[in-house]
Formats: sequence, structure tokens, C-alpha cells
Amino acid sequence: MSRTDDDIFATLVQEEAGGPEPPPDLAPEDLLSVLLFWGLAGIVFLQFFSRYVLNDSIAWTEEIARYLLMALAFSGSAMAARRGSHIAVEFLPNMLPAAARRWMFLLAGLLAVAFYAIAVLLCWQVAEIMETQPMVVIDWPLSWVYWAILAGLVMTTLRAVQATWRRFRIGEPDRAADPSLGTLKL
Repeated sequence: MSRTDDDIFATLVQEEAGGPEPPPDLAPEDLLSVLLFWGLAGIVFLQFFSRYVLNDSIAWTEEIARYLLMALAFSGSAMAARRGSHIAVEFLPNMLPAAARRWMFLLAGLLAVAFYAIAVLLCWQVAEIMETQPMVVIDWPLSWVYWAILAGLVMTTLRAVQATWRRFRIGEPDRAADPSLGTLKL
């Protein structure tokens, strides 16, 4: 390492040591997602182990893994809605002045909330219809999968409302963030 690299490293170490550790941004959907993820990982490992080591695949692991992945995707959607990190094209709003950008993001947030609310209603209907439909391998109602998806959609809708209101209330900075920096705060 050259001397400048050492200086940069020393500066970074001092900056890290100087400030308190920020509190983690955790919410109930984070814990749920972690539990679903590790449950999914355990079942996929069990599937791998039974198929390739024991040479006798357990039938239900593939189906349950698929359903856990669906539930994980929708609980993760609630995490992204809370953090405002869903994929979005912000080229046009970032070209606008702060006041217009604020209203544009409010409109986009309200459209997203409306979409989530419609998805909640449709998922509710599907879950009720699937009460009598069993899963393929396990004799459990398929509606359980849709109720899990519905729970994720409800959390996503509520978090989107919260994030939209928070962003509108705080307002937009005079200058839009440079998207090439990602989430890096300078």
C-alpha cells in the first residue's frame, strides 16, 4: 500500500470510530423475512441432501420451498416499501424543481398505494376461492399460501402509505440526489 492509501485508511478508521453506531433500521417485516429466508434455506438444503446424498428425494420440499419463496417475496416487498427502495424511474421527477418534485412523488406514491390496495382485494378473493383447493403434495388448503401473500401485500400497502406520507411531509431537497451515487451519503 502506498502512503496515500494508508492515509485514506486511517481517515476512514477515525471517521468510523468518531461517531456512534446508528441504530439498525428494523421492523416486524424484517424479522418475518429473516425467518422465511432461513426456513426456505433449511428446506432447500433438506431437498438437496435428500436428493443427492440419500438419493431419495422428499416430495414435499420442492412445493413448500416454492410457497415460502412466494411469501418471502411479498414480505420483502414490505421492507422495500418502508425504505423507499422499490425500483423506480426518477429521471423526469429529478429534472423538476423541488416543489413540483414533491407533488410528483406524492402522485407516484398514491398510484403505488392504489395498485397495492387493488392487489390486496384481488388476493383476498383468490385466497377465499382456494379454501377448498389442496396443495399438490401435502393435504393442506392452498389458500394458506394466498393468505401469506395477502399479509405481505397488506404490510406493503401500509408501509407504502407511511413512506409516501413521510416523504411528502419532509419535502424534497432543492437539488435532486445524484442517482450515480446510489445510497451513498457524502
